[in-house]
Amino acid sequence: MSGDKSPEGFPIPNMALTSPSQSAPLPRWARVLDVVCVLFAATAIVVSVSGGFRLRLGGIWIGMTTPYPLLLWSLLTGIGRHAAAPQQPLLREGPRRLADWLRTSAVRDATTTVAGTRPIIFLVGYLAVFMFGYANERPPLRHFDNELLNLNVRWDAGWYLDIATGGYRFTPGEHDIQQNVVFFPAYPMLVRAGGRLLGGRVFAYVMAGTVISLAAFWGSLIYLYAFTRDALGRDTARCALWLLATYPFALFFGGIYTESLFLFGVIGAFYHFTNRQFGRAACWGGLVGLTRLNGALLSIPLLVLTVSRWLPARLVARPGAAAEAWNPSIAIGERAFAKALAAAVMPPVGLLIHAVFIWRMTGDATAWATGHAAWGRTYEGLGSLVANEFSVLTASGLSGTAAYDAVNAIGAAFALAAVWPVARRMGLAYALFILINVLPALSVGGFLSAGRFSSVLFPAFVWLAEVVPAAHRAGWIASFAAFQACNAALFYTWRPMF
Repeated sequence: MSGDKSPEGFPIPNMALTSPSQSAPLPRWARVLDVVCVLFAATAIVVSVSGGFRLRLGGIWIGMTTPYPLLLWSLLTGIGRHAAAPQQPLLREGPRRLADWLRTSAVRDATTTVAGTRPIIFLVGYLAVFMFGYANERPPLRHFDNELLNLNVRWDAGWYLDIATGGYRFTPGEHDIQQNVVFFPAYPMLVRAGGRLLGGRVFAYVMAGTVISLAAFWGSLIYLYAFTRDALGRDTARCALWLLATYPFALFFGGIYTESLFLFGVIGAFYHFTNRQFGRAACWGGLVGLTRLNGALLSIPLLVLTVSRWLPARLVARPGAAAEAWNPSIAIGERAFAKALAAAVMPPVGLLIHAVFIWRMTGDATAWATGHAAWGRTYEGLGSLVANEFSVLTASGLSGTAAYDAVNAIGAAFALAAVWPVARRMGLAYALFILINVLPALSVGGFLSAGRFSSVLFPAFVWLAEVVPAAHRAGWIASFAAFQACNAALFYTWRPMF
């Protein structure tokens, strides 16, 4: 018997009971109350372990230091839900549906991929600290004396933790000073919420950031599996997961960085958009716009998908099942088109929200953009990038920062090399997604962080998983993993691999 679908698109059977009232469809509001009930209970467990928190908002103190009120709210929510909608009781259906979802191939393969890659990268970084030592003999930022606890406090992690613990700050007129208003709020605000829930200490925020990144990466892989499986089958989907997770610059998916959350939102937006679930796609798009500066540009490929019905066939994708799965024709009806259009324009809304907040705080609505100049990110154009890098290489070879630029350039080269085959096999929208995440970054920052930015370009990994012969996949994955281990050793010892 057919039922609902799990978030990644797999069917979950409805457990029909003998009573007609119990077998009746469950209203959406009742399902929402079930989720709220479970969240209250889960939060109560966390508070009972961490001790909770107290904070001051304006003149009001807000505290959550005991689990009992949360347990009471969970109980009252559950009673109210089952009194109004007694069918499909949560205590009976919840565990069954959860077990069914956890047994899906998407969840199993995503879990195996995370467990098979993230711990070993942390181990490599931890060993590198003792075997190779820090650049300049000591770390520039340290929250703990214990090297294991301090392992994820690297580079931009300090900025996100600073926002999570102390909020945004701005000093007007200091354009040469790095200021945290350039970082978008979605990720640090999640870290703030998680850190306070875990007790509000420094370790709680570091743990919250790490857990959020790993959880978002896990969710990204679930979506990527469903997205790829629908068009190319399970074997190719599994390969895409491993290629992405072992990619040389995938080490950032376990760090206190936005890569995991950005990837989660991007794939979620594409997946639901192509399945014509425009409300969910709009939510993911809004999250992407609040996560990173280039998140607003996600509107471009989504708009291309919206009008794909009227584009020449050669710009949509190759003929076949993959074209239909990745580039669905939007229904002719005005209502469906309006929903698609509304979902496509949500990413810039996230950017606008951040801009308004910064304007109210600083009086300058563009401070979040102009502040990047303090990091050396000013527009020079791609021609200047090539000329500058060529002059450095001819003068001193791969010494100093030129070596790190060369490593990051490999990520940029991989992304650009994937543009044309991705356009042919998946469609114009996915090629544009790669270009809007690579070319602007190269034109304003050179190869700085180019490898990191390339790690979220999921269409390149879908394409690679499709074209690499099955007999050669293990070799590609092993080579990727070895390169990632090298980059992890550089990153965790404070070499400029950020």
